[in-house]
Amino acid sequence: MENINEKFKRLIKKVKSEEFYNNKGLANEVPFYIFDYSPETELEVRDLIKNEFLPSLENNERLRTVEIDIFELLLESMKNDDILDVSFKIEEKKGTRFLYEKLKKSFNSEVIVKYIEQKSENKNFIILTGVGKIFPIVRTHTILNNLQNIFDHTKVLLFFPGEYTNIDLRLFGFKDNNYYRAFRI
Repeated sequence: MENINEKFKRLIKKVKSEEFYNNKGLANEVPFYIFDYSPETELEVRDLIKNEFLPSLENNERLRTVEIDIFELLLESMKNDDILDVSFKIEEKKGTRFLYEKLKKSFNSEVIVKYIEQKSENKNFIILTGVGKIFPIVRTHTILNNLQNIFDHTKVLLFFPGEYTNIDLRLFGFKDNNYYRAFRI
């Protein structure tokens, strides 16, 4: 089995390729990609994204890249709504499950897509991270489905701590029974 370092080397090579830039082989599908990896390698993947993958794209004049951590978006949204400090008290008083349910309603896919759209203005390659950190508040399929309505030509790469079979996603081993229009990269 390919180790995570080899997988990242292959990813960097693929993303820098002419085929990737020109969306070759997508059969008129949206250029959405999922990089799946074992959840056990989460910390190593974060390090590889920060120290190898993103720096490898810095001088790429064709790919105008932005990395967006979905968990950081949640924190930003909570700060903007002045509920970050209060949320700790709510969790202490009513429990984590109660807080998660409230956050699911306020930090829904429409809010997430709005933030992503703002942060990716003038970009043609969006890298989404933080999926494992945001679970179970946000589900991956809702993000991808809503982004397809906005970014039909913009490349989106989602880093996913689980397994993607080109049909469904299994985050931490849980199958979610949703179809994805994305390519395993």
